[in-house]
Amino acid sequence: MRPDEPARAGPFIGRIDLSEAYAAVRRRAKDLRRRRIVTSIVAAVVLTGVFTVVGVYYVSTIPLPDALSLPATTTVYYSDGRTVMARLGTQHRAIVDLDALSEHVPAAIVAAEDPEFWTASGTLISRQYARVATDLDPASATDQARALVMAWRLEDTFDKRDILGFYLNTVYFGRGAYGIEAAAQAYFGKHATDLGLAEAVVLGGLIESPGDGRYDPTVDPAGATARFGQVALRMMRLGSIDEATALDLRVPRVNRYNPAAFSSGLDRPTGLVVAHALAELRRSETFRGRPPGHIENGGFDIVTTVDARAQSLLERIADETVAGSVMDGEPGNLQAAAVVVEPGSGRVLAFYGGHDGTGADFAGWYHDAEGLAVGYGAHPPGQSFQPYLLAAAVDAGISVRSRWDSPAVRTFPGGSGPVRDLTPAACRPTCTLAEATTASLNVPYYAVTQRVGVAPVVDLARSVGIRAMWLPETPETPRRRIDLEPRSGSTGPFGPDVALGRYPVTVVDQANAMATLAAGGRRAEAHFVRSVTHHGGPVYTERTATTRVLGEAVAADVTWALSAEPAAVLPDGRPAAAKTGVWPLRTSAVEIAHAWIVGYTRNLAVAVWVGNEEIELPLRDKQGSRVLGSGLPARVFQAFLAEAHDRLRLAAVPFPTPTFGGDEAAGDAAPRRVSSQ
Repeated sequence: MRPDEPARAGPFIGRIDLSEAYAAVRRRAKDLRRRRIVTSIVAAVVLTGVFTVVGVYYVSTIPLPDALSLPATTTVYYSDGRTVMARLGTQHRAIVDLDALSEHVPAAIVAAEDPEFWTASGTLISRQYARVATDLDPASATDQARALVMAWRLEDTFDKRDILGFYLNTVYFGRGAYGIEAAAQAYFGKHATDLGLAEAVVLGGLIESPGDGRYDPTVDPAGATARFGQVALRMMRLGSIDEATALDLRVPRVNRYNPAAFSSGLDRPTGLVVAHALAELRRSETFRGRPPGHIENGGFDIVTTVDARAQSLLERIADETVAGSVMDGEPGNLQAAAVVVEPGSGRVLAFYGGHDGTGADFAGWYHDAEGLAVGYGAHPPGQSFQPYLLAAAVDAGISVRSRWDSPAVRTFPGGSGPVRDLTPAACRPTCTLAEATTASLNVPYYAVTQRVGVAPVVDLARSVGIRAMWLPETPETPRRRIDLEPRSGSTGPFGPDVALGRYPVTVVDQANAMATLAAGGRRAEAHFVRSVTHHGGPVYTERTATTRVLGEAVAADVTWALSAEPAAVLPDGRPAAAKTGVWPLRTSAVEIAHAWIVGYTRNLAVAVWVGNEEIELPLRDKQGSRVLGSGLPARVFQAFLAEAHDRLRLAAVPFPTPTFGGDEAAGDAAPRRVSSQ
């Protein structure tokens, strides 16, 4: 239709006013926009509330490094608290304070991993820590979203520097090292607090690809050098270092990967010390009831009682695999075990239960992580049990000078058979208790036990440190441990043959009992742990309190009698006391299966056993001679004490003067008549 043509008749008459229509449309659109804005605001408020609640929940579930379930290396030290004995745990990790590090370390990590960390929100470092701390799956879109929310809320709750510290203590650097401290040890053999600028740049560059060695200078020098330069350039751009410093930086020397650098050390002889220390801690109030692996993976620092100087000396003397040791070159079936305890404290200063710390323990036993008893360290003590018989007799009023019938063979009323002595004795036909001790005679001591009673003998052995005795295996019953500590005044299942040293005891208990005598009758509990700390804070401390279990006069008289033992003579003339002993092979009346010496100076108490490693065979040395307590065991005993006092800088201390208390006429033989001529 032309513009000047009149309108045609139709449903609409006249010209439509488009301005009103446009206005109406605009009004409707404005109302719609207003409703949409209001709806959006409401939705935003609701979603914000939801995300806030969810975010608060998520961030509340993010543990800090000291509360993480991530494994951290527990380090076991010798008594000096510095020399490492072993490292425990499934991962190598140690927590360090960010403030203790050089500023180059966090600067290098930020430059390498997240240059916008200090200025942006929801940063990569925050997300990575959230993922690691809560075990989120980086391949899951849902978990990625959760990590982002956690990162936002984490940054709202903590300072960025704190978050960086969390990250540094958890991130993986390769070589099995988790956290900056473990990484510093793995790559440079130093603590993280000692890292220099170039070393920090290397470690920062590793995080991007830690598992394949791509940026490890010892694996791919070219790739590592390129990455090193990239991180240094980023640090310069961020203002962490200036251009001259960046251009002057060179890749530092990096230690070659040595898996043994983080080895546990449990395969060494001290692995058995670690086993005893862990068993001791699991029984303590601090750690009782904790789940398996709590100590090993908890990042604790355990300081043991074992002195590195004493331990190395004992291993050098008793370890059959060490050239020049007492046991070097001896028949393969022979095995030695020895323990050294400090009188007055109960600290185990040295412990040798076998060459392989993950193998059999011939010096003691312990409960493993599952609560099972482990160890083969209990052996029939033979005459090395006589010090406790003697102490029980003196305590009952019988003098060490009392005289007893001492035939080579004697049958006692109620006994299971004749008691025999195979060793000669110049004092026969009657001997004082002191003489019978030196000659290792069974007959007079059996008579003493019948006089005193089995219960007092067992009770005295318990009180000075024999915590358990074993019932020997029979064709009808297996060998069985009898714990003595809760018992008092009862013989239990033991008979008069306790006088013969028939019932096995451990080497460590023998050493502790000797320590009680050396301390003048005051007993301390033998133990392996001095202290435990966590992130520098104390969580466990040893108890070295002593209890008087034997009178000083009784202990002095027993010590006087034991001082006459020929094997107690030391090269420097230092006062020492000792008692040897043997137990026969079960199928022979003359062959030996177990040989002992136990003894002490005022400074050190020592117990040594030599027996069979596996199948019980006659003990014969490399010359073919029978092994007696005065042989290989005494050589270990004397060699250790001859050097240990000087190593440990221990002054010679005399024994107390004997009182010769008790009744000299209490024996079953008449006193010898001294000729007046």
